Amino acid sequence: MERNLRSKVKRRNLILMERDVWALVQLYLHRTVSSSQLAILCFPDISYETARKRLRRLQQAGYTGASSSGRMEGRGRPELIYFLTAAGAKALEQHRGISWETIPTGPAHTYHKEHFLRLVDVRLAMEDAARQSIIGDLEWTTGREFWKELSGDVDAIDERADATAGFRYPGMDLLKVLIEIDTGNFRQTRHWEPKIKAFLKAGFPIWVVTGSTTRILTLRKWTAPLLDEAGVGPGKCVFAVYDEIVEKGIFGSVWYRTDGSITNLRPKLAGI
Repeated sequence: MERNLRSKVKRRNLILMERDVWALVQLYLHRTVSSSQLAILCFPDISYETARKRLRRLQQAGYTGASSSGRMEGRGRPELIYFLTAAGAKALEQHRGISWETIPTGPAHTYHKEHFLRLVDVRLAMEDAARQSIIGDLEWTTGREFWKELSGDVDAIDERADATAGFRYPGMDLLKVLIEIDTGNFRQTRHWEPKIKAFLKAGFPIWVVTGSTTRILTLRKWTAPLLDEAGVGPGKCVFAVYDEIVEKGIFGSVWYRTDGSITNLRPKLAGI
């Protein structure tokens, strides 16, 4: 019956504008993005209602699909999350030169959905810091693209960060950091240790966003001997709580170095 219902949906023709293509790029980078997140990333100069209508047009034209995020937005409406379809992937090949066969399409697994949305929220917090001139020249790359650039073969990299952020503090050189969203399900020897060892080989500071301060205690304990083994200080890997980042921003949150000391990531205190 579901197939019959889909066959009755009439696709609407849509001439893709630059911002439409940019929305498809964000779905490629993040796999799953909510309507409110896409509105901020791609349509910041128009109202949310207008942005929602444009996103709906992309869906009606067959470039994206949508499902409920499980979160609620204003007016009692369930918030939608969007993902690319095969048509959206082919549009990216046409407009951005990315082979459509390499682009993930369809809805993300339920297990991964919240993880993807949290990564976008962290990116939005970085974008907000850039708007406040706390940092400048912000560059955001998802882990897949960054590690592909380093290795030449993304499929050979099993332990890659969720994202890489490049930026400058005022008057300072460009800094790159690896960003990891902790799922809460990492195991010490099977997941965490190989991941951190790979990150340390890359040589960049590591920011870990997790669900609670209790979880931070566990990850700090697992990480400390790895930093000692690599001969780097406790500020090489720092930890913060997701909810606090959403509420207070990247640089308004408390970040814990691996030795338990506190930083707000500002240059004088960052220790990185």
